[in-house]
Amino acid sequence: MTLKKLAAAAAVLGALLATASYFSPHWTIYRMRAAIEKRDTKAFSSYADFPSLRESFRRQLTSPAADSGKGPEAGNGLLDRLGKEITGLVAGPMIDTIVRPAGVMEMLNIGIPGISRQVVQSTITQVPAAGETMPEMSIAYDGWNRVVFRDARVPSHEGSFVLVRAGLWSWRLAEVELPRQR
Repeated sequence: MTLKKLAAAAAVLGALLATASYFSPHWTIYRMRAAIEKRDTKAFSSYADFPSLRESFRRQLTSPAADSGKGPEAGNGLLDRLGKEITGLVAGPMIDTIVRPAGVMEMLNIGIPGISRQVVQSTITQVPAAGETMPEMSIAYDGWNRVVFRDARVPSHEGSFVLVRAGLWSWRLAEVELPRQR
């Protein structure tokens, strides 16, 4: 084999590997969609990092900016601190209950992360709603190790789901960006 053929083969192999790496989050979303359509919580769970998802919800629901919309300088008074403590006490168990396979699968079915009647019902029954399919997703890289995706029909301020790289080809649903208040 000549040096030119070897270099060409290496270039083709490199291009194939780069393409496979680039499209690997699309494959993960496709597999998640298949698990949702089959209502297979066990298969879906292999694509989600539930402790990280719960922490993502907690961080956003109990942050000072989430409480008042006034930013980090808000909430210095005694009542504000007491309110945050109470919110944390209520939000923690609620998040632990809702951020489970059936609840997260239902959020993806709806296309918007967060707590809704459908998500609560799916969490209680531990079975995602039947007959619904995950909407088409808009996918964007946010660096080498992070991919943000959301329902393509809704604006970005309505919330997003985040895949985090878990190896060269593997991705896991590990964060959400909850809808922002207008």
